Amino acid sequence: MSPGRLVTLLTDFGPGSVYVGQMHGVLRTHAADLQIVDLAHDCPPGGIAAAGYLLAQSFGHFPPGTVHVAVVDPGVGSERKILAARAHDYTFLAPDNGLLGAVLTDAAEPEVRSVENESLMADLVAPTFHGRDVFAPVAAFLASGGALSTVGPRVAPLDARWGPAVHDGGITGTVLLVDPFGNLVTDVPQALLQALGPPEQIVACVGGASIAGLERTFSDVALGASLIYVGSGDHLEVAVNGGRASEVLGLGVGDPVEIMGRG
Repeated sequence: MSPGRLVTLLTDFGPGSVYVGQMHGVLRTHAADLQIVDLAHDCPPGGIAAAGYLLAQSFGHFPPGTVHVAVVDPGVGSERKILAARAHDYTFLAPDNGLLGAVLTDAAEPEVRSVENESLMADLVAPTFHGRDVFAPVAAFLASGGALSTVGPRVAPLDARWGPAVHDGGITGTVLLVDPFGNLVTDVPQALLQALGPPEQIVACVGGASIAGLERTFSDVALGASLIYVGSGDHLEVAVNGGRASEVLGLGVGDPVEIMGRG
């Protein structure tokens, strides 16, 4: 694998945040010709599971060698590690809080290291802004061909601690994020839905509403009607045709979704 010159950024800093701009500045200071893609900066604040989902659904759409930086880090400044990982022909930088779980689970012999080489970091590291002072300079180093072994020792990452609960009656999932259209993206993958029976027999209970039948797309139901479907990320989503499910159903990040089969 040839080293990449492309870095993506995924954070919960918020669109237009000055913190994002500062990370851009540090990246370009260390490697002026880097290409930088802002994957998303509107992850739910502290939303580790949502960030893990977005990263897992997105990284493969970039050229091999890309360095993916994910900074959703409610434990910033604590004893948690910062991980640099090589997997699937990509490099990942993220806090050791389970964010990389979905990326590393099916990776063949991933190399995971703890970022500890202080010579790669800013001279002064702010305890509450490792994105600028640690992640950005280390990402520039790795995207410029720096050896992964240079950042620190091999470690075993923290296990992912998020995902739906499967029980005899079905599945209890959670809303991971609300997309710009008001659709509710859940943590329930399509593979789990298949065990509940045919699409027409799947029922979701959300916000006091019962939605029956897994649809293919929005226009399969009447305008203003609610529907459940498998979105582009292969997870169950809840939508309203022509409306915003988050507002119609009164749901948001962290709310439960109960799914069962009628067979």
